[in-house]
Order: sequence, then structure tokens, then C-alpha cells
Amino acid sequence: MTHAPLAATMQLADILARENAALDAMDLPGAIALLPAKRSALEFLRNADATGVGGDQRPAMEAALSRLRTLAGENRRLLERALSAQGRVIAIIASALPQREANTRYPRANQRSVAARRAAWSLVARA
Repeated sequence: MTHAPLAATMQLADILARENAALDAMDLPGAIALLPAKRSALEFLRNADATGVGGDQRPAMEAALSRLRTLAGENRRLLERALSAQGRVIAIIASALPQREANTRYPRANQRSVAARRAAWSLVARA
């Protein structure tokens, strides 16, 4: 099944515009909700029949592709910003958590573990 490439390009551009608006507002759930539509539009574009662009549609197709390129660049920038902000939030939450001491197998310098001292005591007690 083939589709008109102009319609497919415009559909994807419209979805990217909506996603960019959500990302610009830092509405991550809203942007994520558009993922199925974005995938569907990409599939629609992938199945578009490139031979269907006639001379009369060429200017409209060039304009749609230019818009799509601009929106895709903006989408990348906004996604990077959202990921960076999310990383900062995770770092803030992680730093607020209580710190637990590491469970190491090695005692601190000049200090034996309680188990090692008991074992040594037990050996002396048996002797």
C-alpha cells in the first residue's frame, strides 16, 4: 500500500510540532503520549510512494520537507533539554537519600572485624 508523500510528510511534521510544544512546556507525559502517533506517521512516510510527487506538488513538498527538517532539529534540541533536566532531577533526589556506608570485606587499617576477633578468641579459649 502506497501513500502520497506530501500527506505523509505533513502528518509527521504536524505530530513533531505538537511534540515540540509539549517538550517546550516540559510536559514530558504529553510528549510521551505522542510516541505512538509519531511512530505511525513515520511508518506512513516510509510507505509513501516517492514517485507520486508531480511537478505541481514539488514546491509544496519542498516546503513540507523544509518544515520537517526544522521541526526535527528543534525536536532534537528539546529532547536533549528534557533528558538533561530529568537527569538533574534524578541527581537531586539521589543526593537527598540517606547515604549508607559501603559494605566492604576489608577492615579499616589496623582494625580487625568482630568475627575475626571472636575467631581468634575462640582459638585461644580452646588451647
